[in-house]
Amino acid sequence: MSATNSPAPNSHSASPAPGQTVRHAVTPLDHQRVQLERLLKDPSKPAYIPPPPKEKTIRAAREMMKNVQGSSAGAGSGEFHVYKASRRREYERLKLMEEATRKETEEAEFERKRKEAEALAEAKTAKNRARRQKKKERMKAKSAEKNADGDDHGGMDDTAEAPVKKRRIVNGTELVFRKPGEESDEDEEFANAEQQVVEAVFANIEAASETRLISSEQKVIIHEDD
Repeated sequence: MSATNSPAPNSHSASPAPGQTVRHAVTPLDHQRVQLERLLKDPSKPAYIPPPPKEKTIRAAREMMKNVQGSSAGAGSGEFHVYKASRRREYERLKLMEEATRKETEEAEFERKRKEAEALAEAKTAKNRARRQKKKERMKAKSAEKNADGDDHGGMDDTAEAPVKKRRIVNGTELVFRKPGEESDEDEEFANAEQQVVEAVFANIEAASETRLISSEQKVIIHEDD
């Protein structure tokens, strides 16, 4: 027997080709990502919008039935199957009619509740609006009364105190703010008082210095003999 030189089996599996891609099951997320990439690839291209689902309909009932089959037909006969199909269509038609009626009732109920909510909100808004209007009118009336009182007492109280907003208290002294160029007799009095205060301060300083000199002259020096 001649021995054939057969190649030794390769224990290692062959590596995949460079161009080979690993496929996996497409998930809904991957499908959505592909759709978005395709949509954003060309923004100028109009997006496809699928039409809305059509309502389920069934053909209308015949105006006249030529052949009428009854339920007394034997099971498995042709007439029984025809009768069964006609009854099924009739049941589907009745079911669609009931669903349409229920849908109309729900829409009418929703519309009624929406109108009630709008009417309630409008009434609340109108009430708040009237309240704000009354408040504005009261404020206007009060301001008009204040202006009228100010006009009546304006001639008599020319030398009255300044308003609270224009007065300020600093170190226990009341300061009155006036407009630029406005003069008053109080300015002269304030200047005289300031001059008097300055003179008094200088007098106190001179008196203190004289007292210090006198005390320094009257010092007694004691010398101790060794």
